[in-house]
Amino acid sequence: MKKIFALTFLVSLQAFARPEISIPSSVEISQRELLRLGDIATVTGGTEELVNALDAVVLREDCRELLLSQHLNSSEILVKMRAALNSQENLRRLNPQFKVPSQVQVSFAATPVSRQEVERKVHNILKARCNECEYQISIQSTPRPASKLWDLDFTQLSAKGGFLLPLRDGDQRQIKWISGTIRVSKLTPVTTRLILQGERVQADDLRMSMTDVTFAKDGSLRMEDIQGQMAARSLPVGSTVWASDLKREPAAKKGQIVKALLGDDSFEISVNMMAEDSGFVGDLIKVKNLETQKVLSGLVTEKGVVKLQ
Repeated sequence: MKKIFALTFLVSLQAFARPEISIPSSVEISQRELLRLGDIATVTGGTEELVNALDAVVLREDCRELLLSQHLNSSEILVKMRAALNSQENLRRLNPQFKVPSQVQVSFAATPVSRQEVERKVHNILKARCNECEYQISIQSTPRPASKLWDLDFTQLSAKGGFLLPLRDGDQRQIKWISGTIRVSKLTPVTTRLILQGERVQADDLRMSMTDVTFAKDGSLRMEDIQGQMAARSLPVGSTVWASDLKREPAAKKGQIVKALLGDDSFEISVNMMAEDSGFVGDLIKVKNLETQKVLSGLVTEKGVVKLQ
């Protein structure tokens, strides 16, 4: 097993987890003369800014024999990385850590555009957008660029399902297309017991499970998004809970006696009044004073509490 060197650049102390840039010991790239760090690196916990910065780091400019493998020693890679950190303020600010094997074998694809390289770059971009997601990327077809001066445009890359990735070819910037599919899995709430329609959902009723959400019509939910909401339909054990499976319970219901507050932080009085409307927190509803029959407006601030306007 080849020895792995972990290179850590301590630029500033960070309270959050630092992004990691790792390089495999064997990697395939496209048939181009320039070998860039972004062609071979895998990024974890990074941002799109970091991913783009790696493409500016040129490791070799003399890859002329495109059908022969290239071997890079860790020292050669680390020298380029140090130079990039010294010259790029954004890299110093992002403060990544690097994992580099003692030697990297770089092989060129049989086709002008390496599917493995495209999958790696798409994966880096997607993980920068959703680090907690898991992706499976499959490239169906790649074009044949007219020159080796091409680049990829990730600005319109879809998050899941089928995609067409623009390849801008040569000085004329002719658009060609790479086709593929993206499957995405994400931690989503799953029921641990039968939840009946209209029943309030609690934390103990759920567990988080990695679920394929590629073709989900609803957005996935976090645990805190669900607790206290009511089931819009019965949910069997093991059901994935989507936004459409839930409904919010009004914080004030029409005909309910609510506590109406009047005043400010220094002086406040409360009186029981009847809600004339139903509303959620943040809604403006009408409330009636049962003694005077006067109707006022109030902002629902929490369950059963209205702040008079």
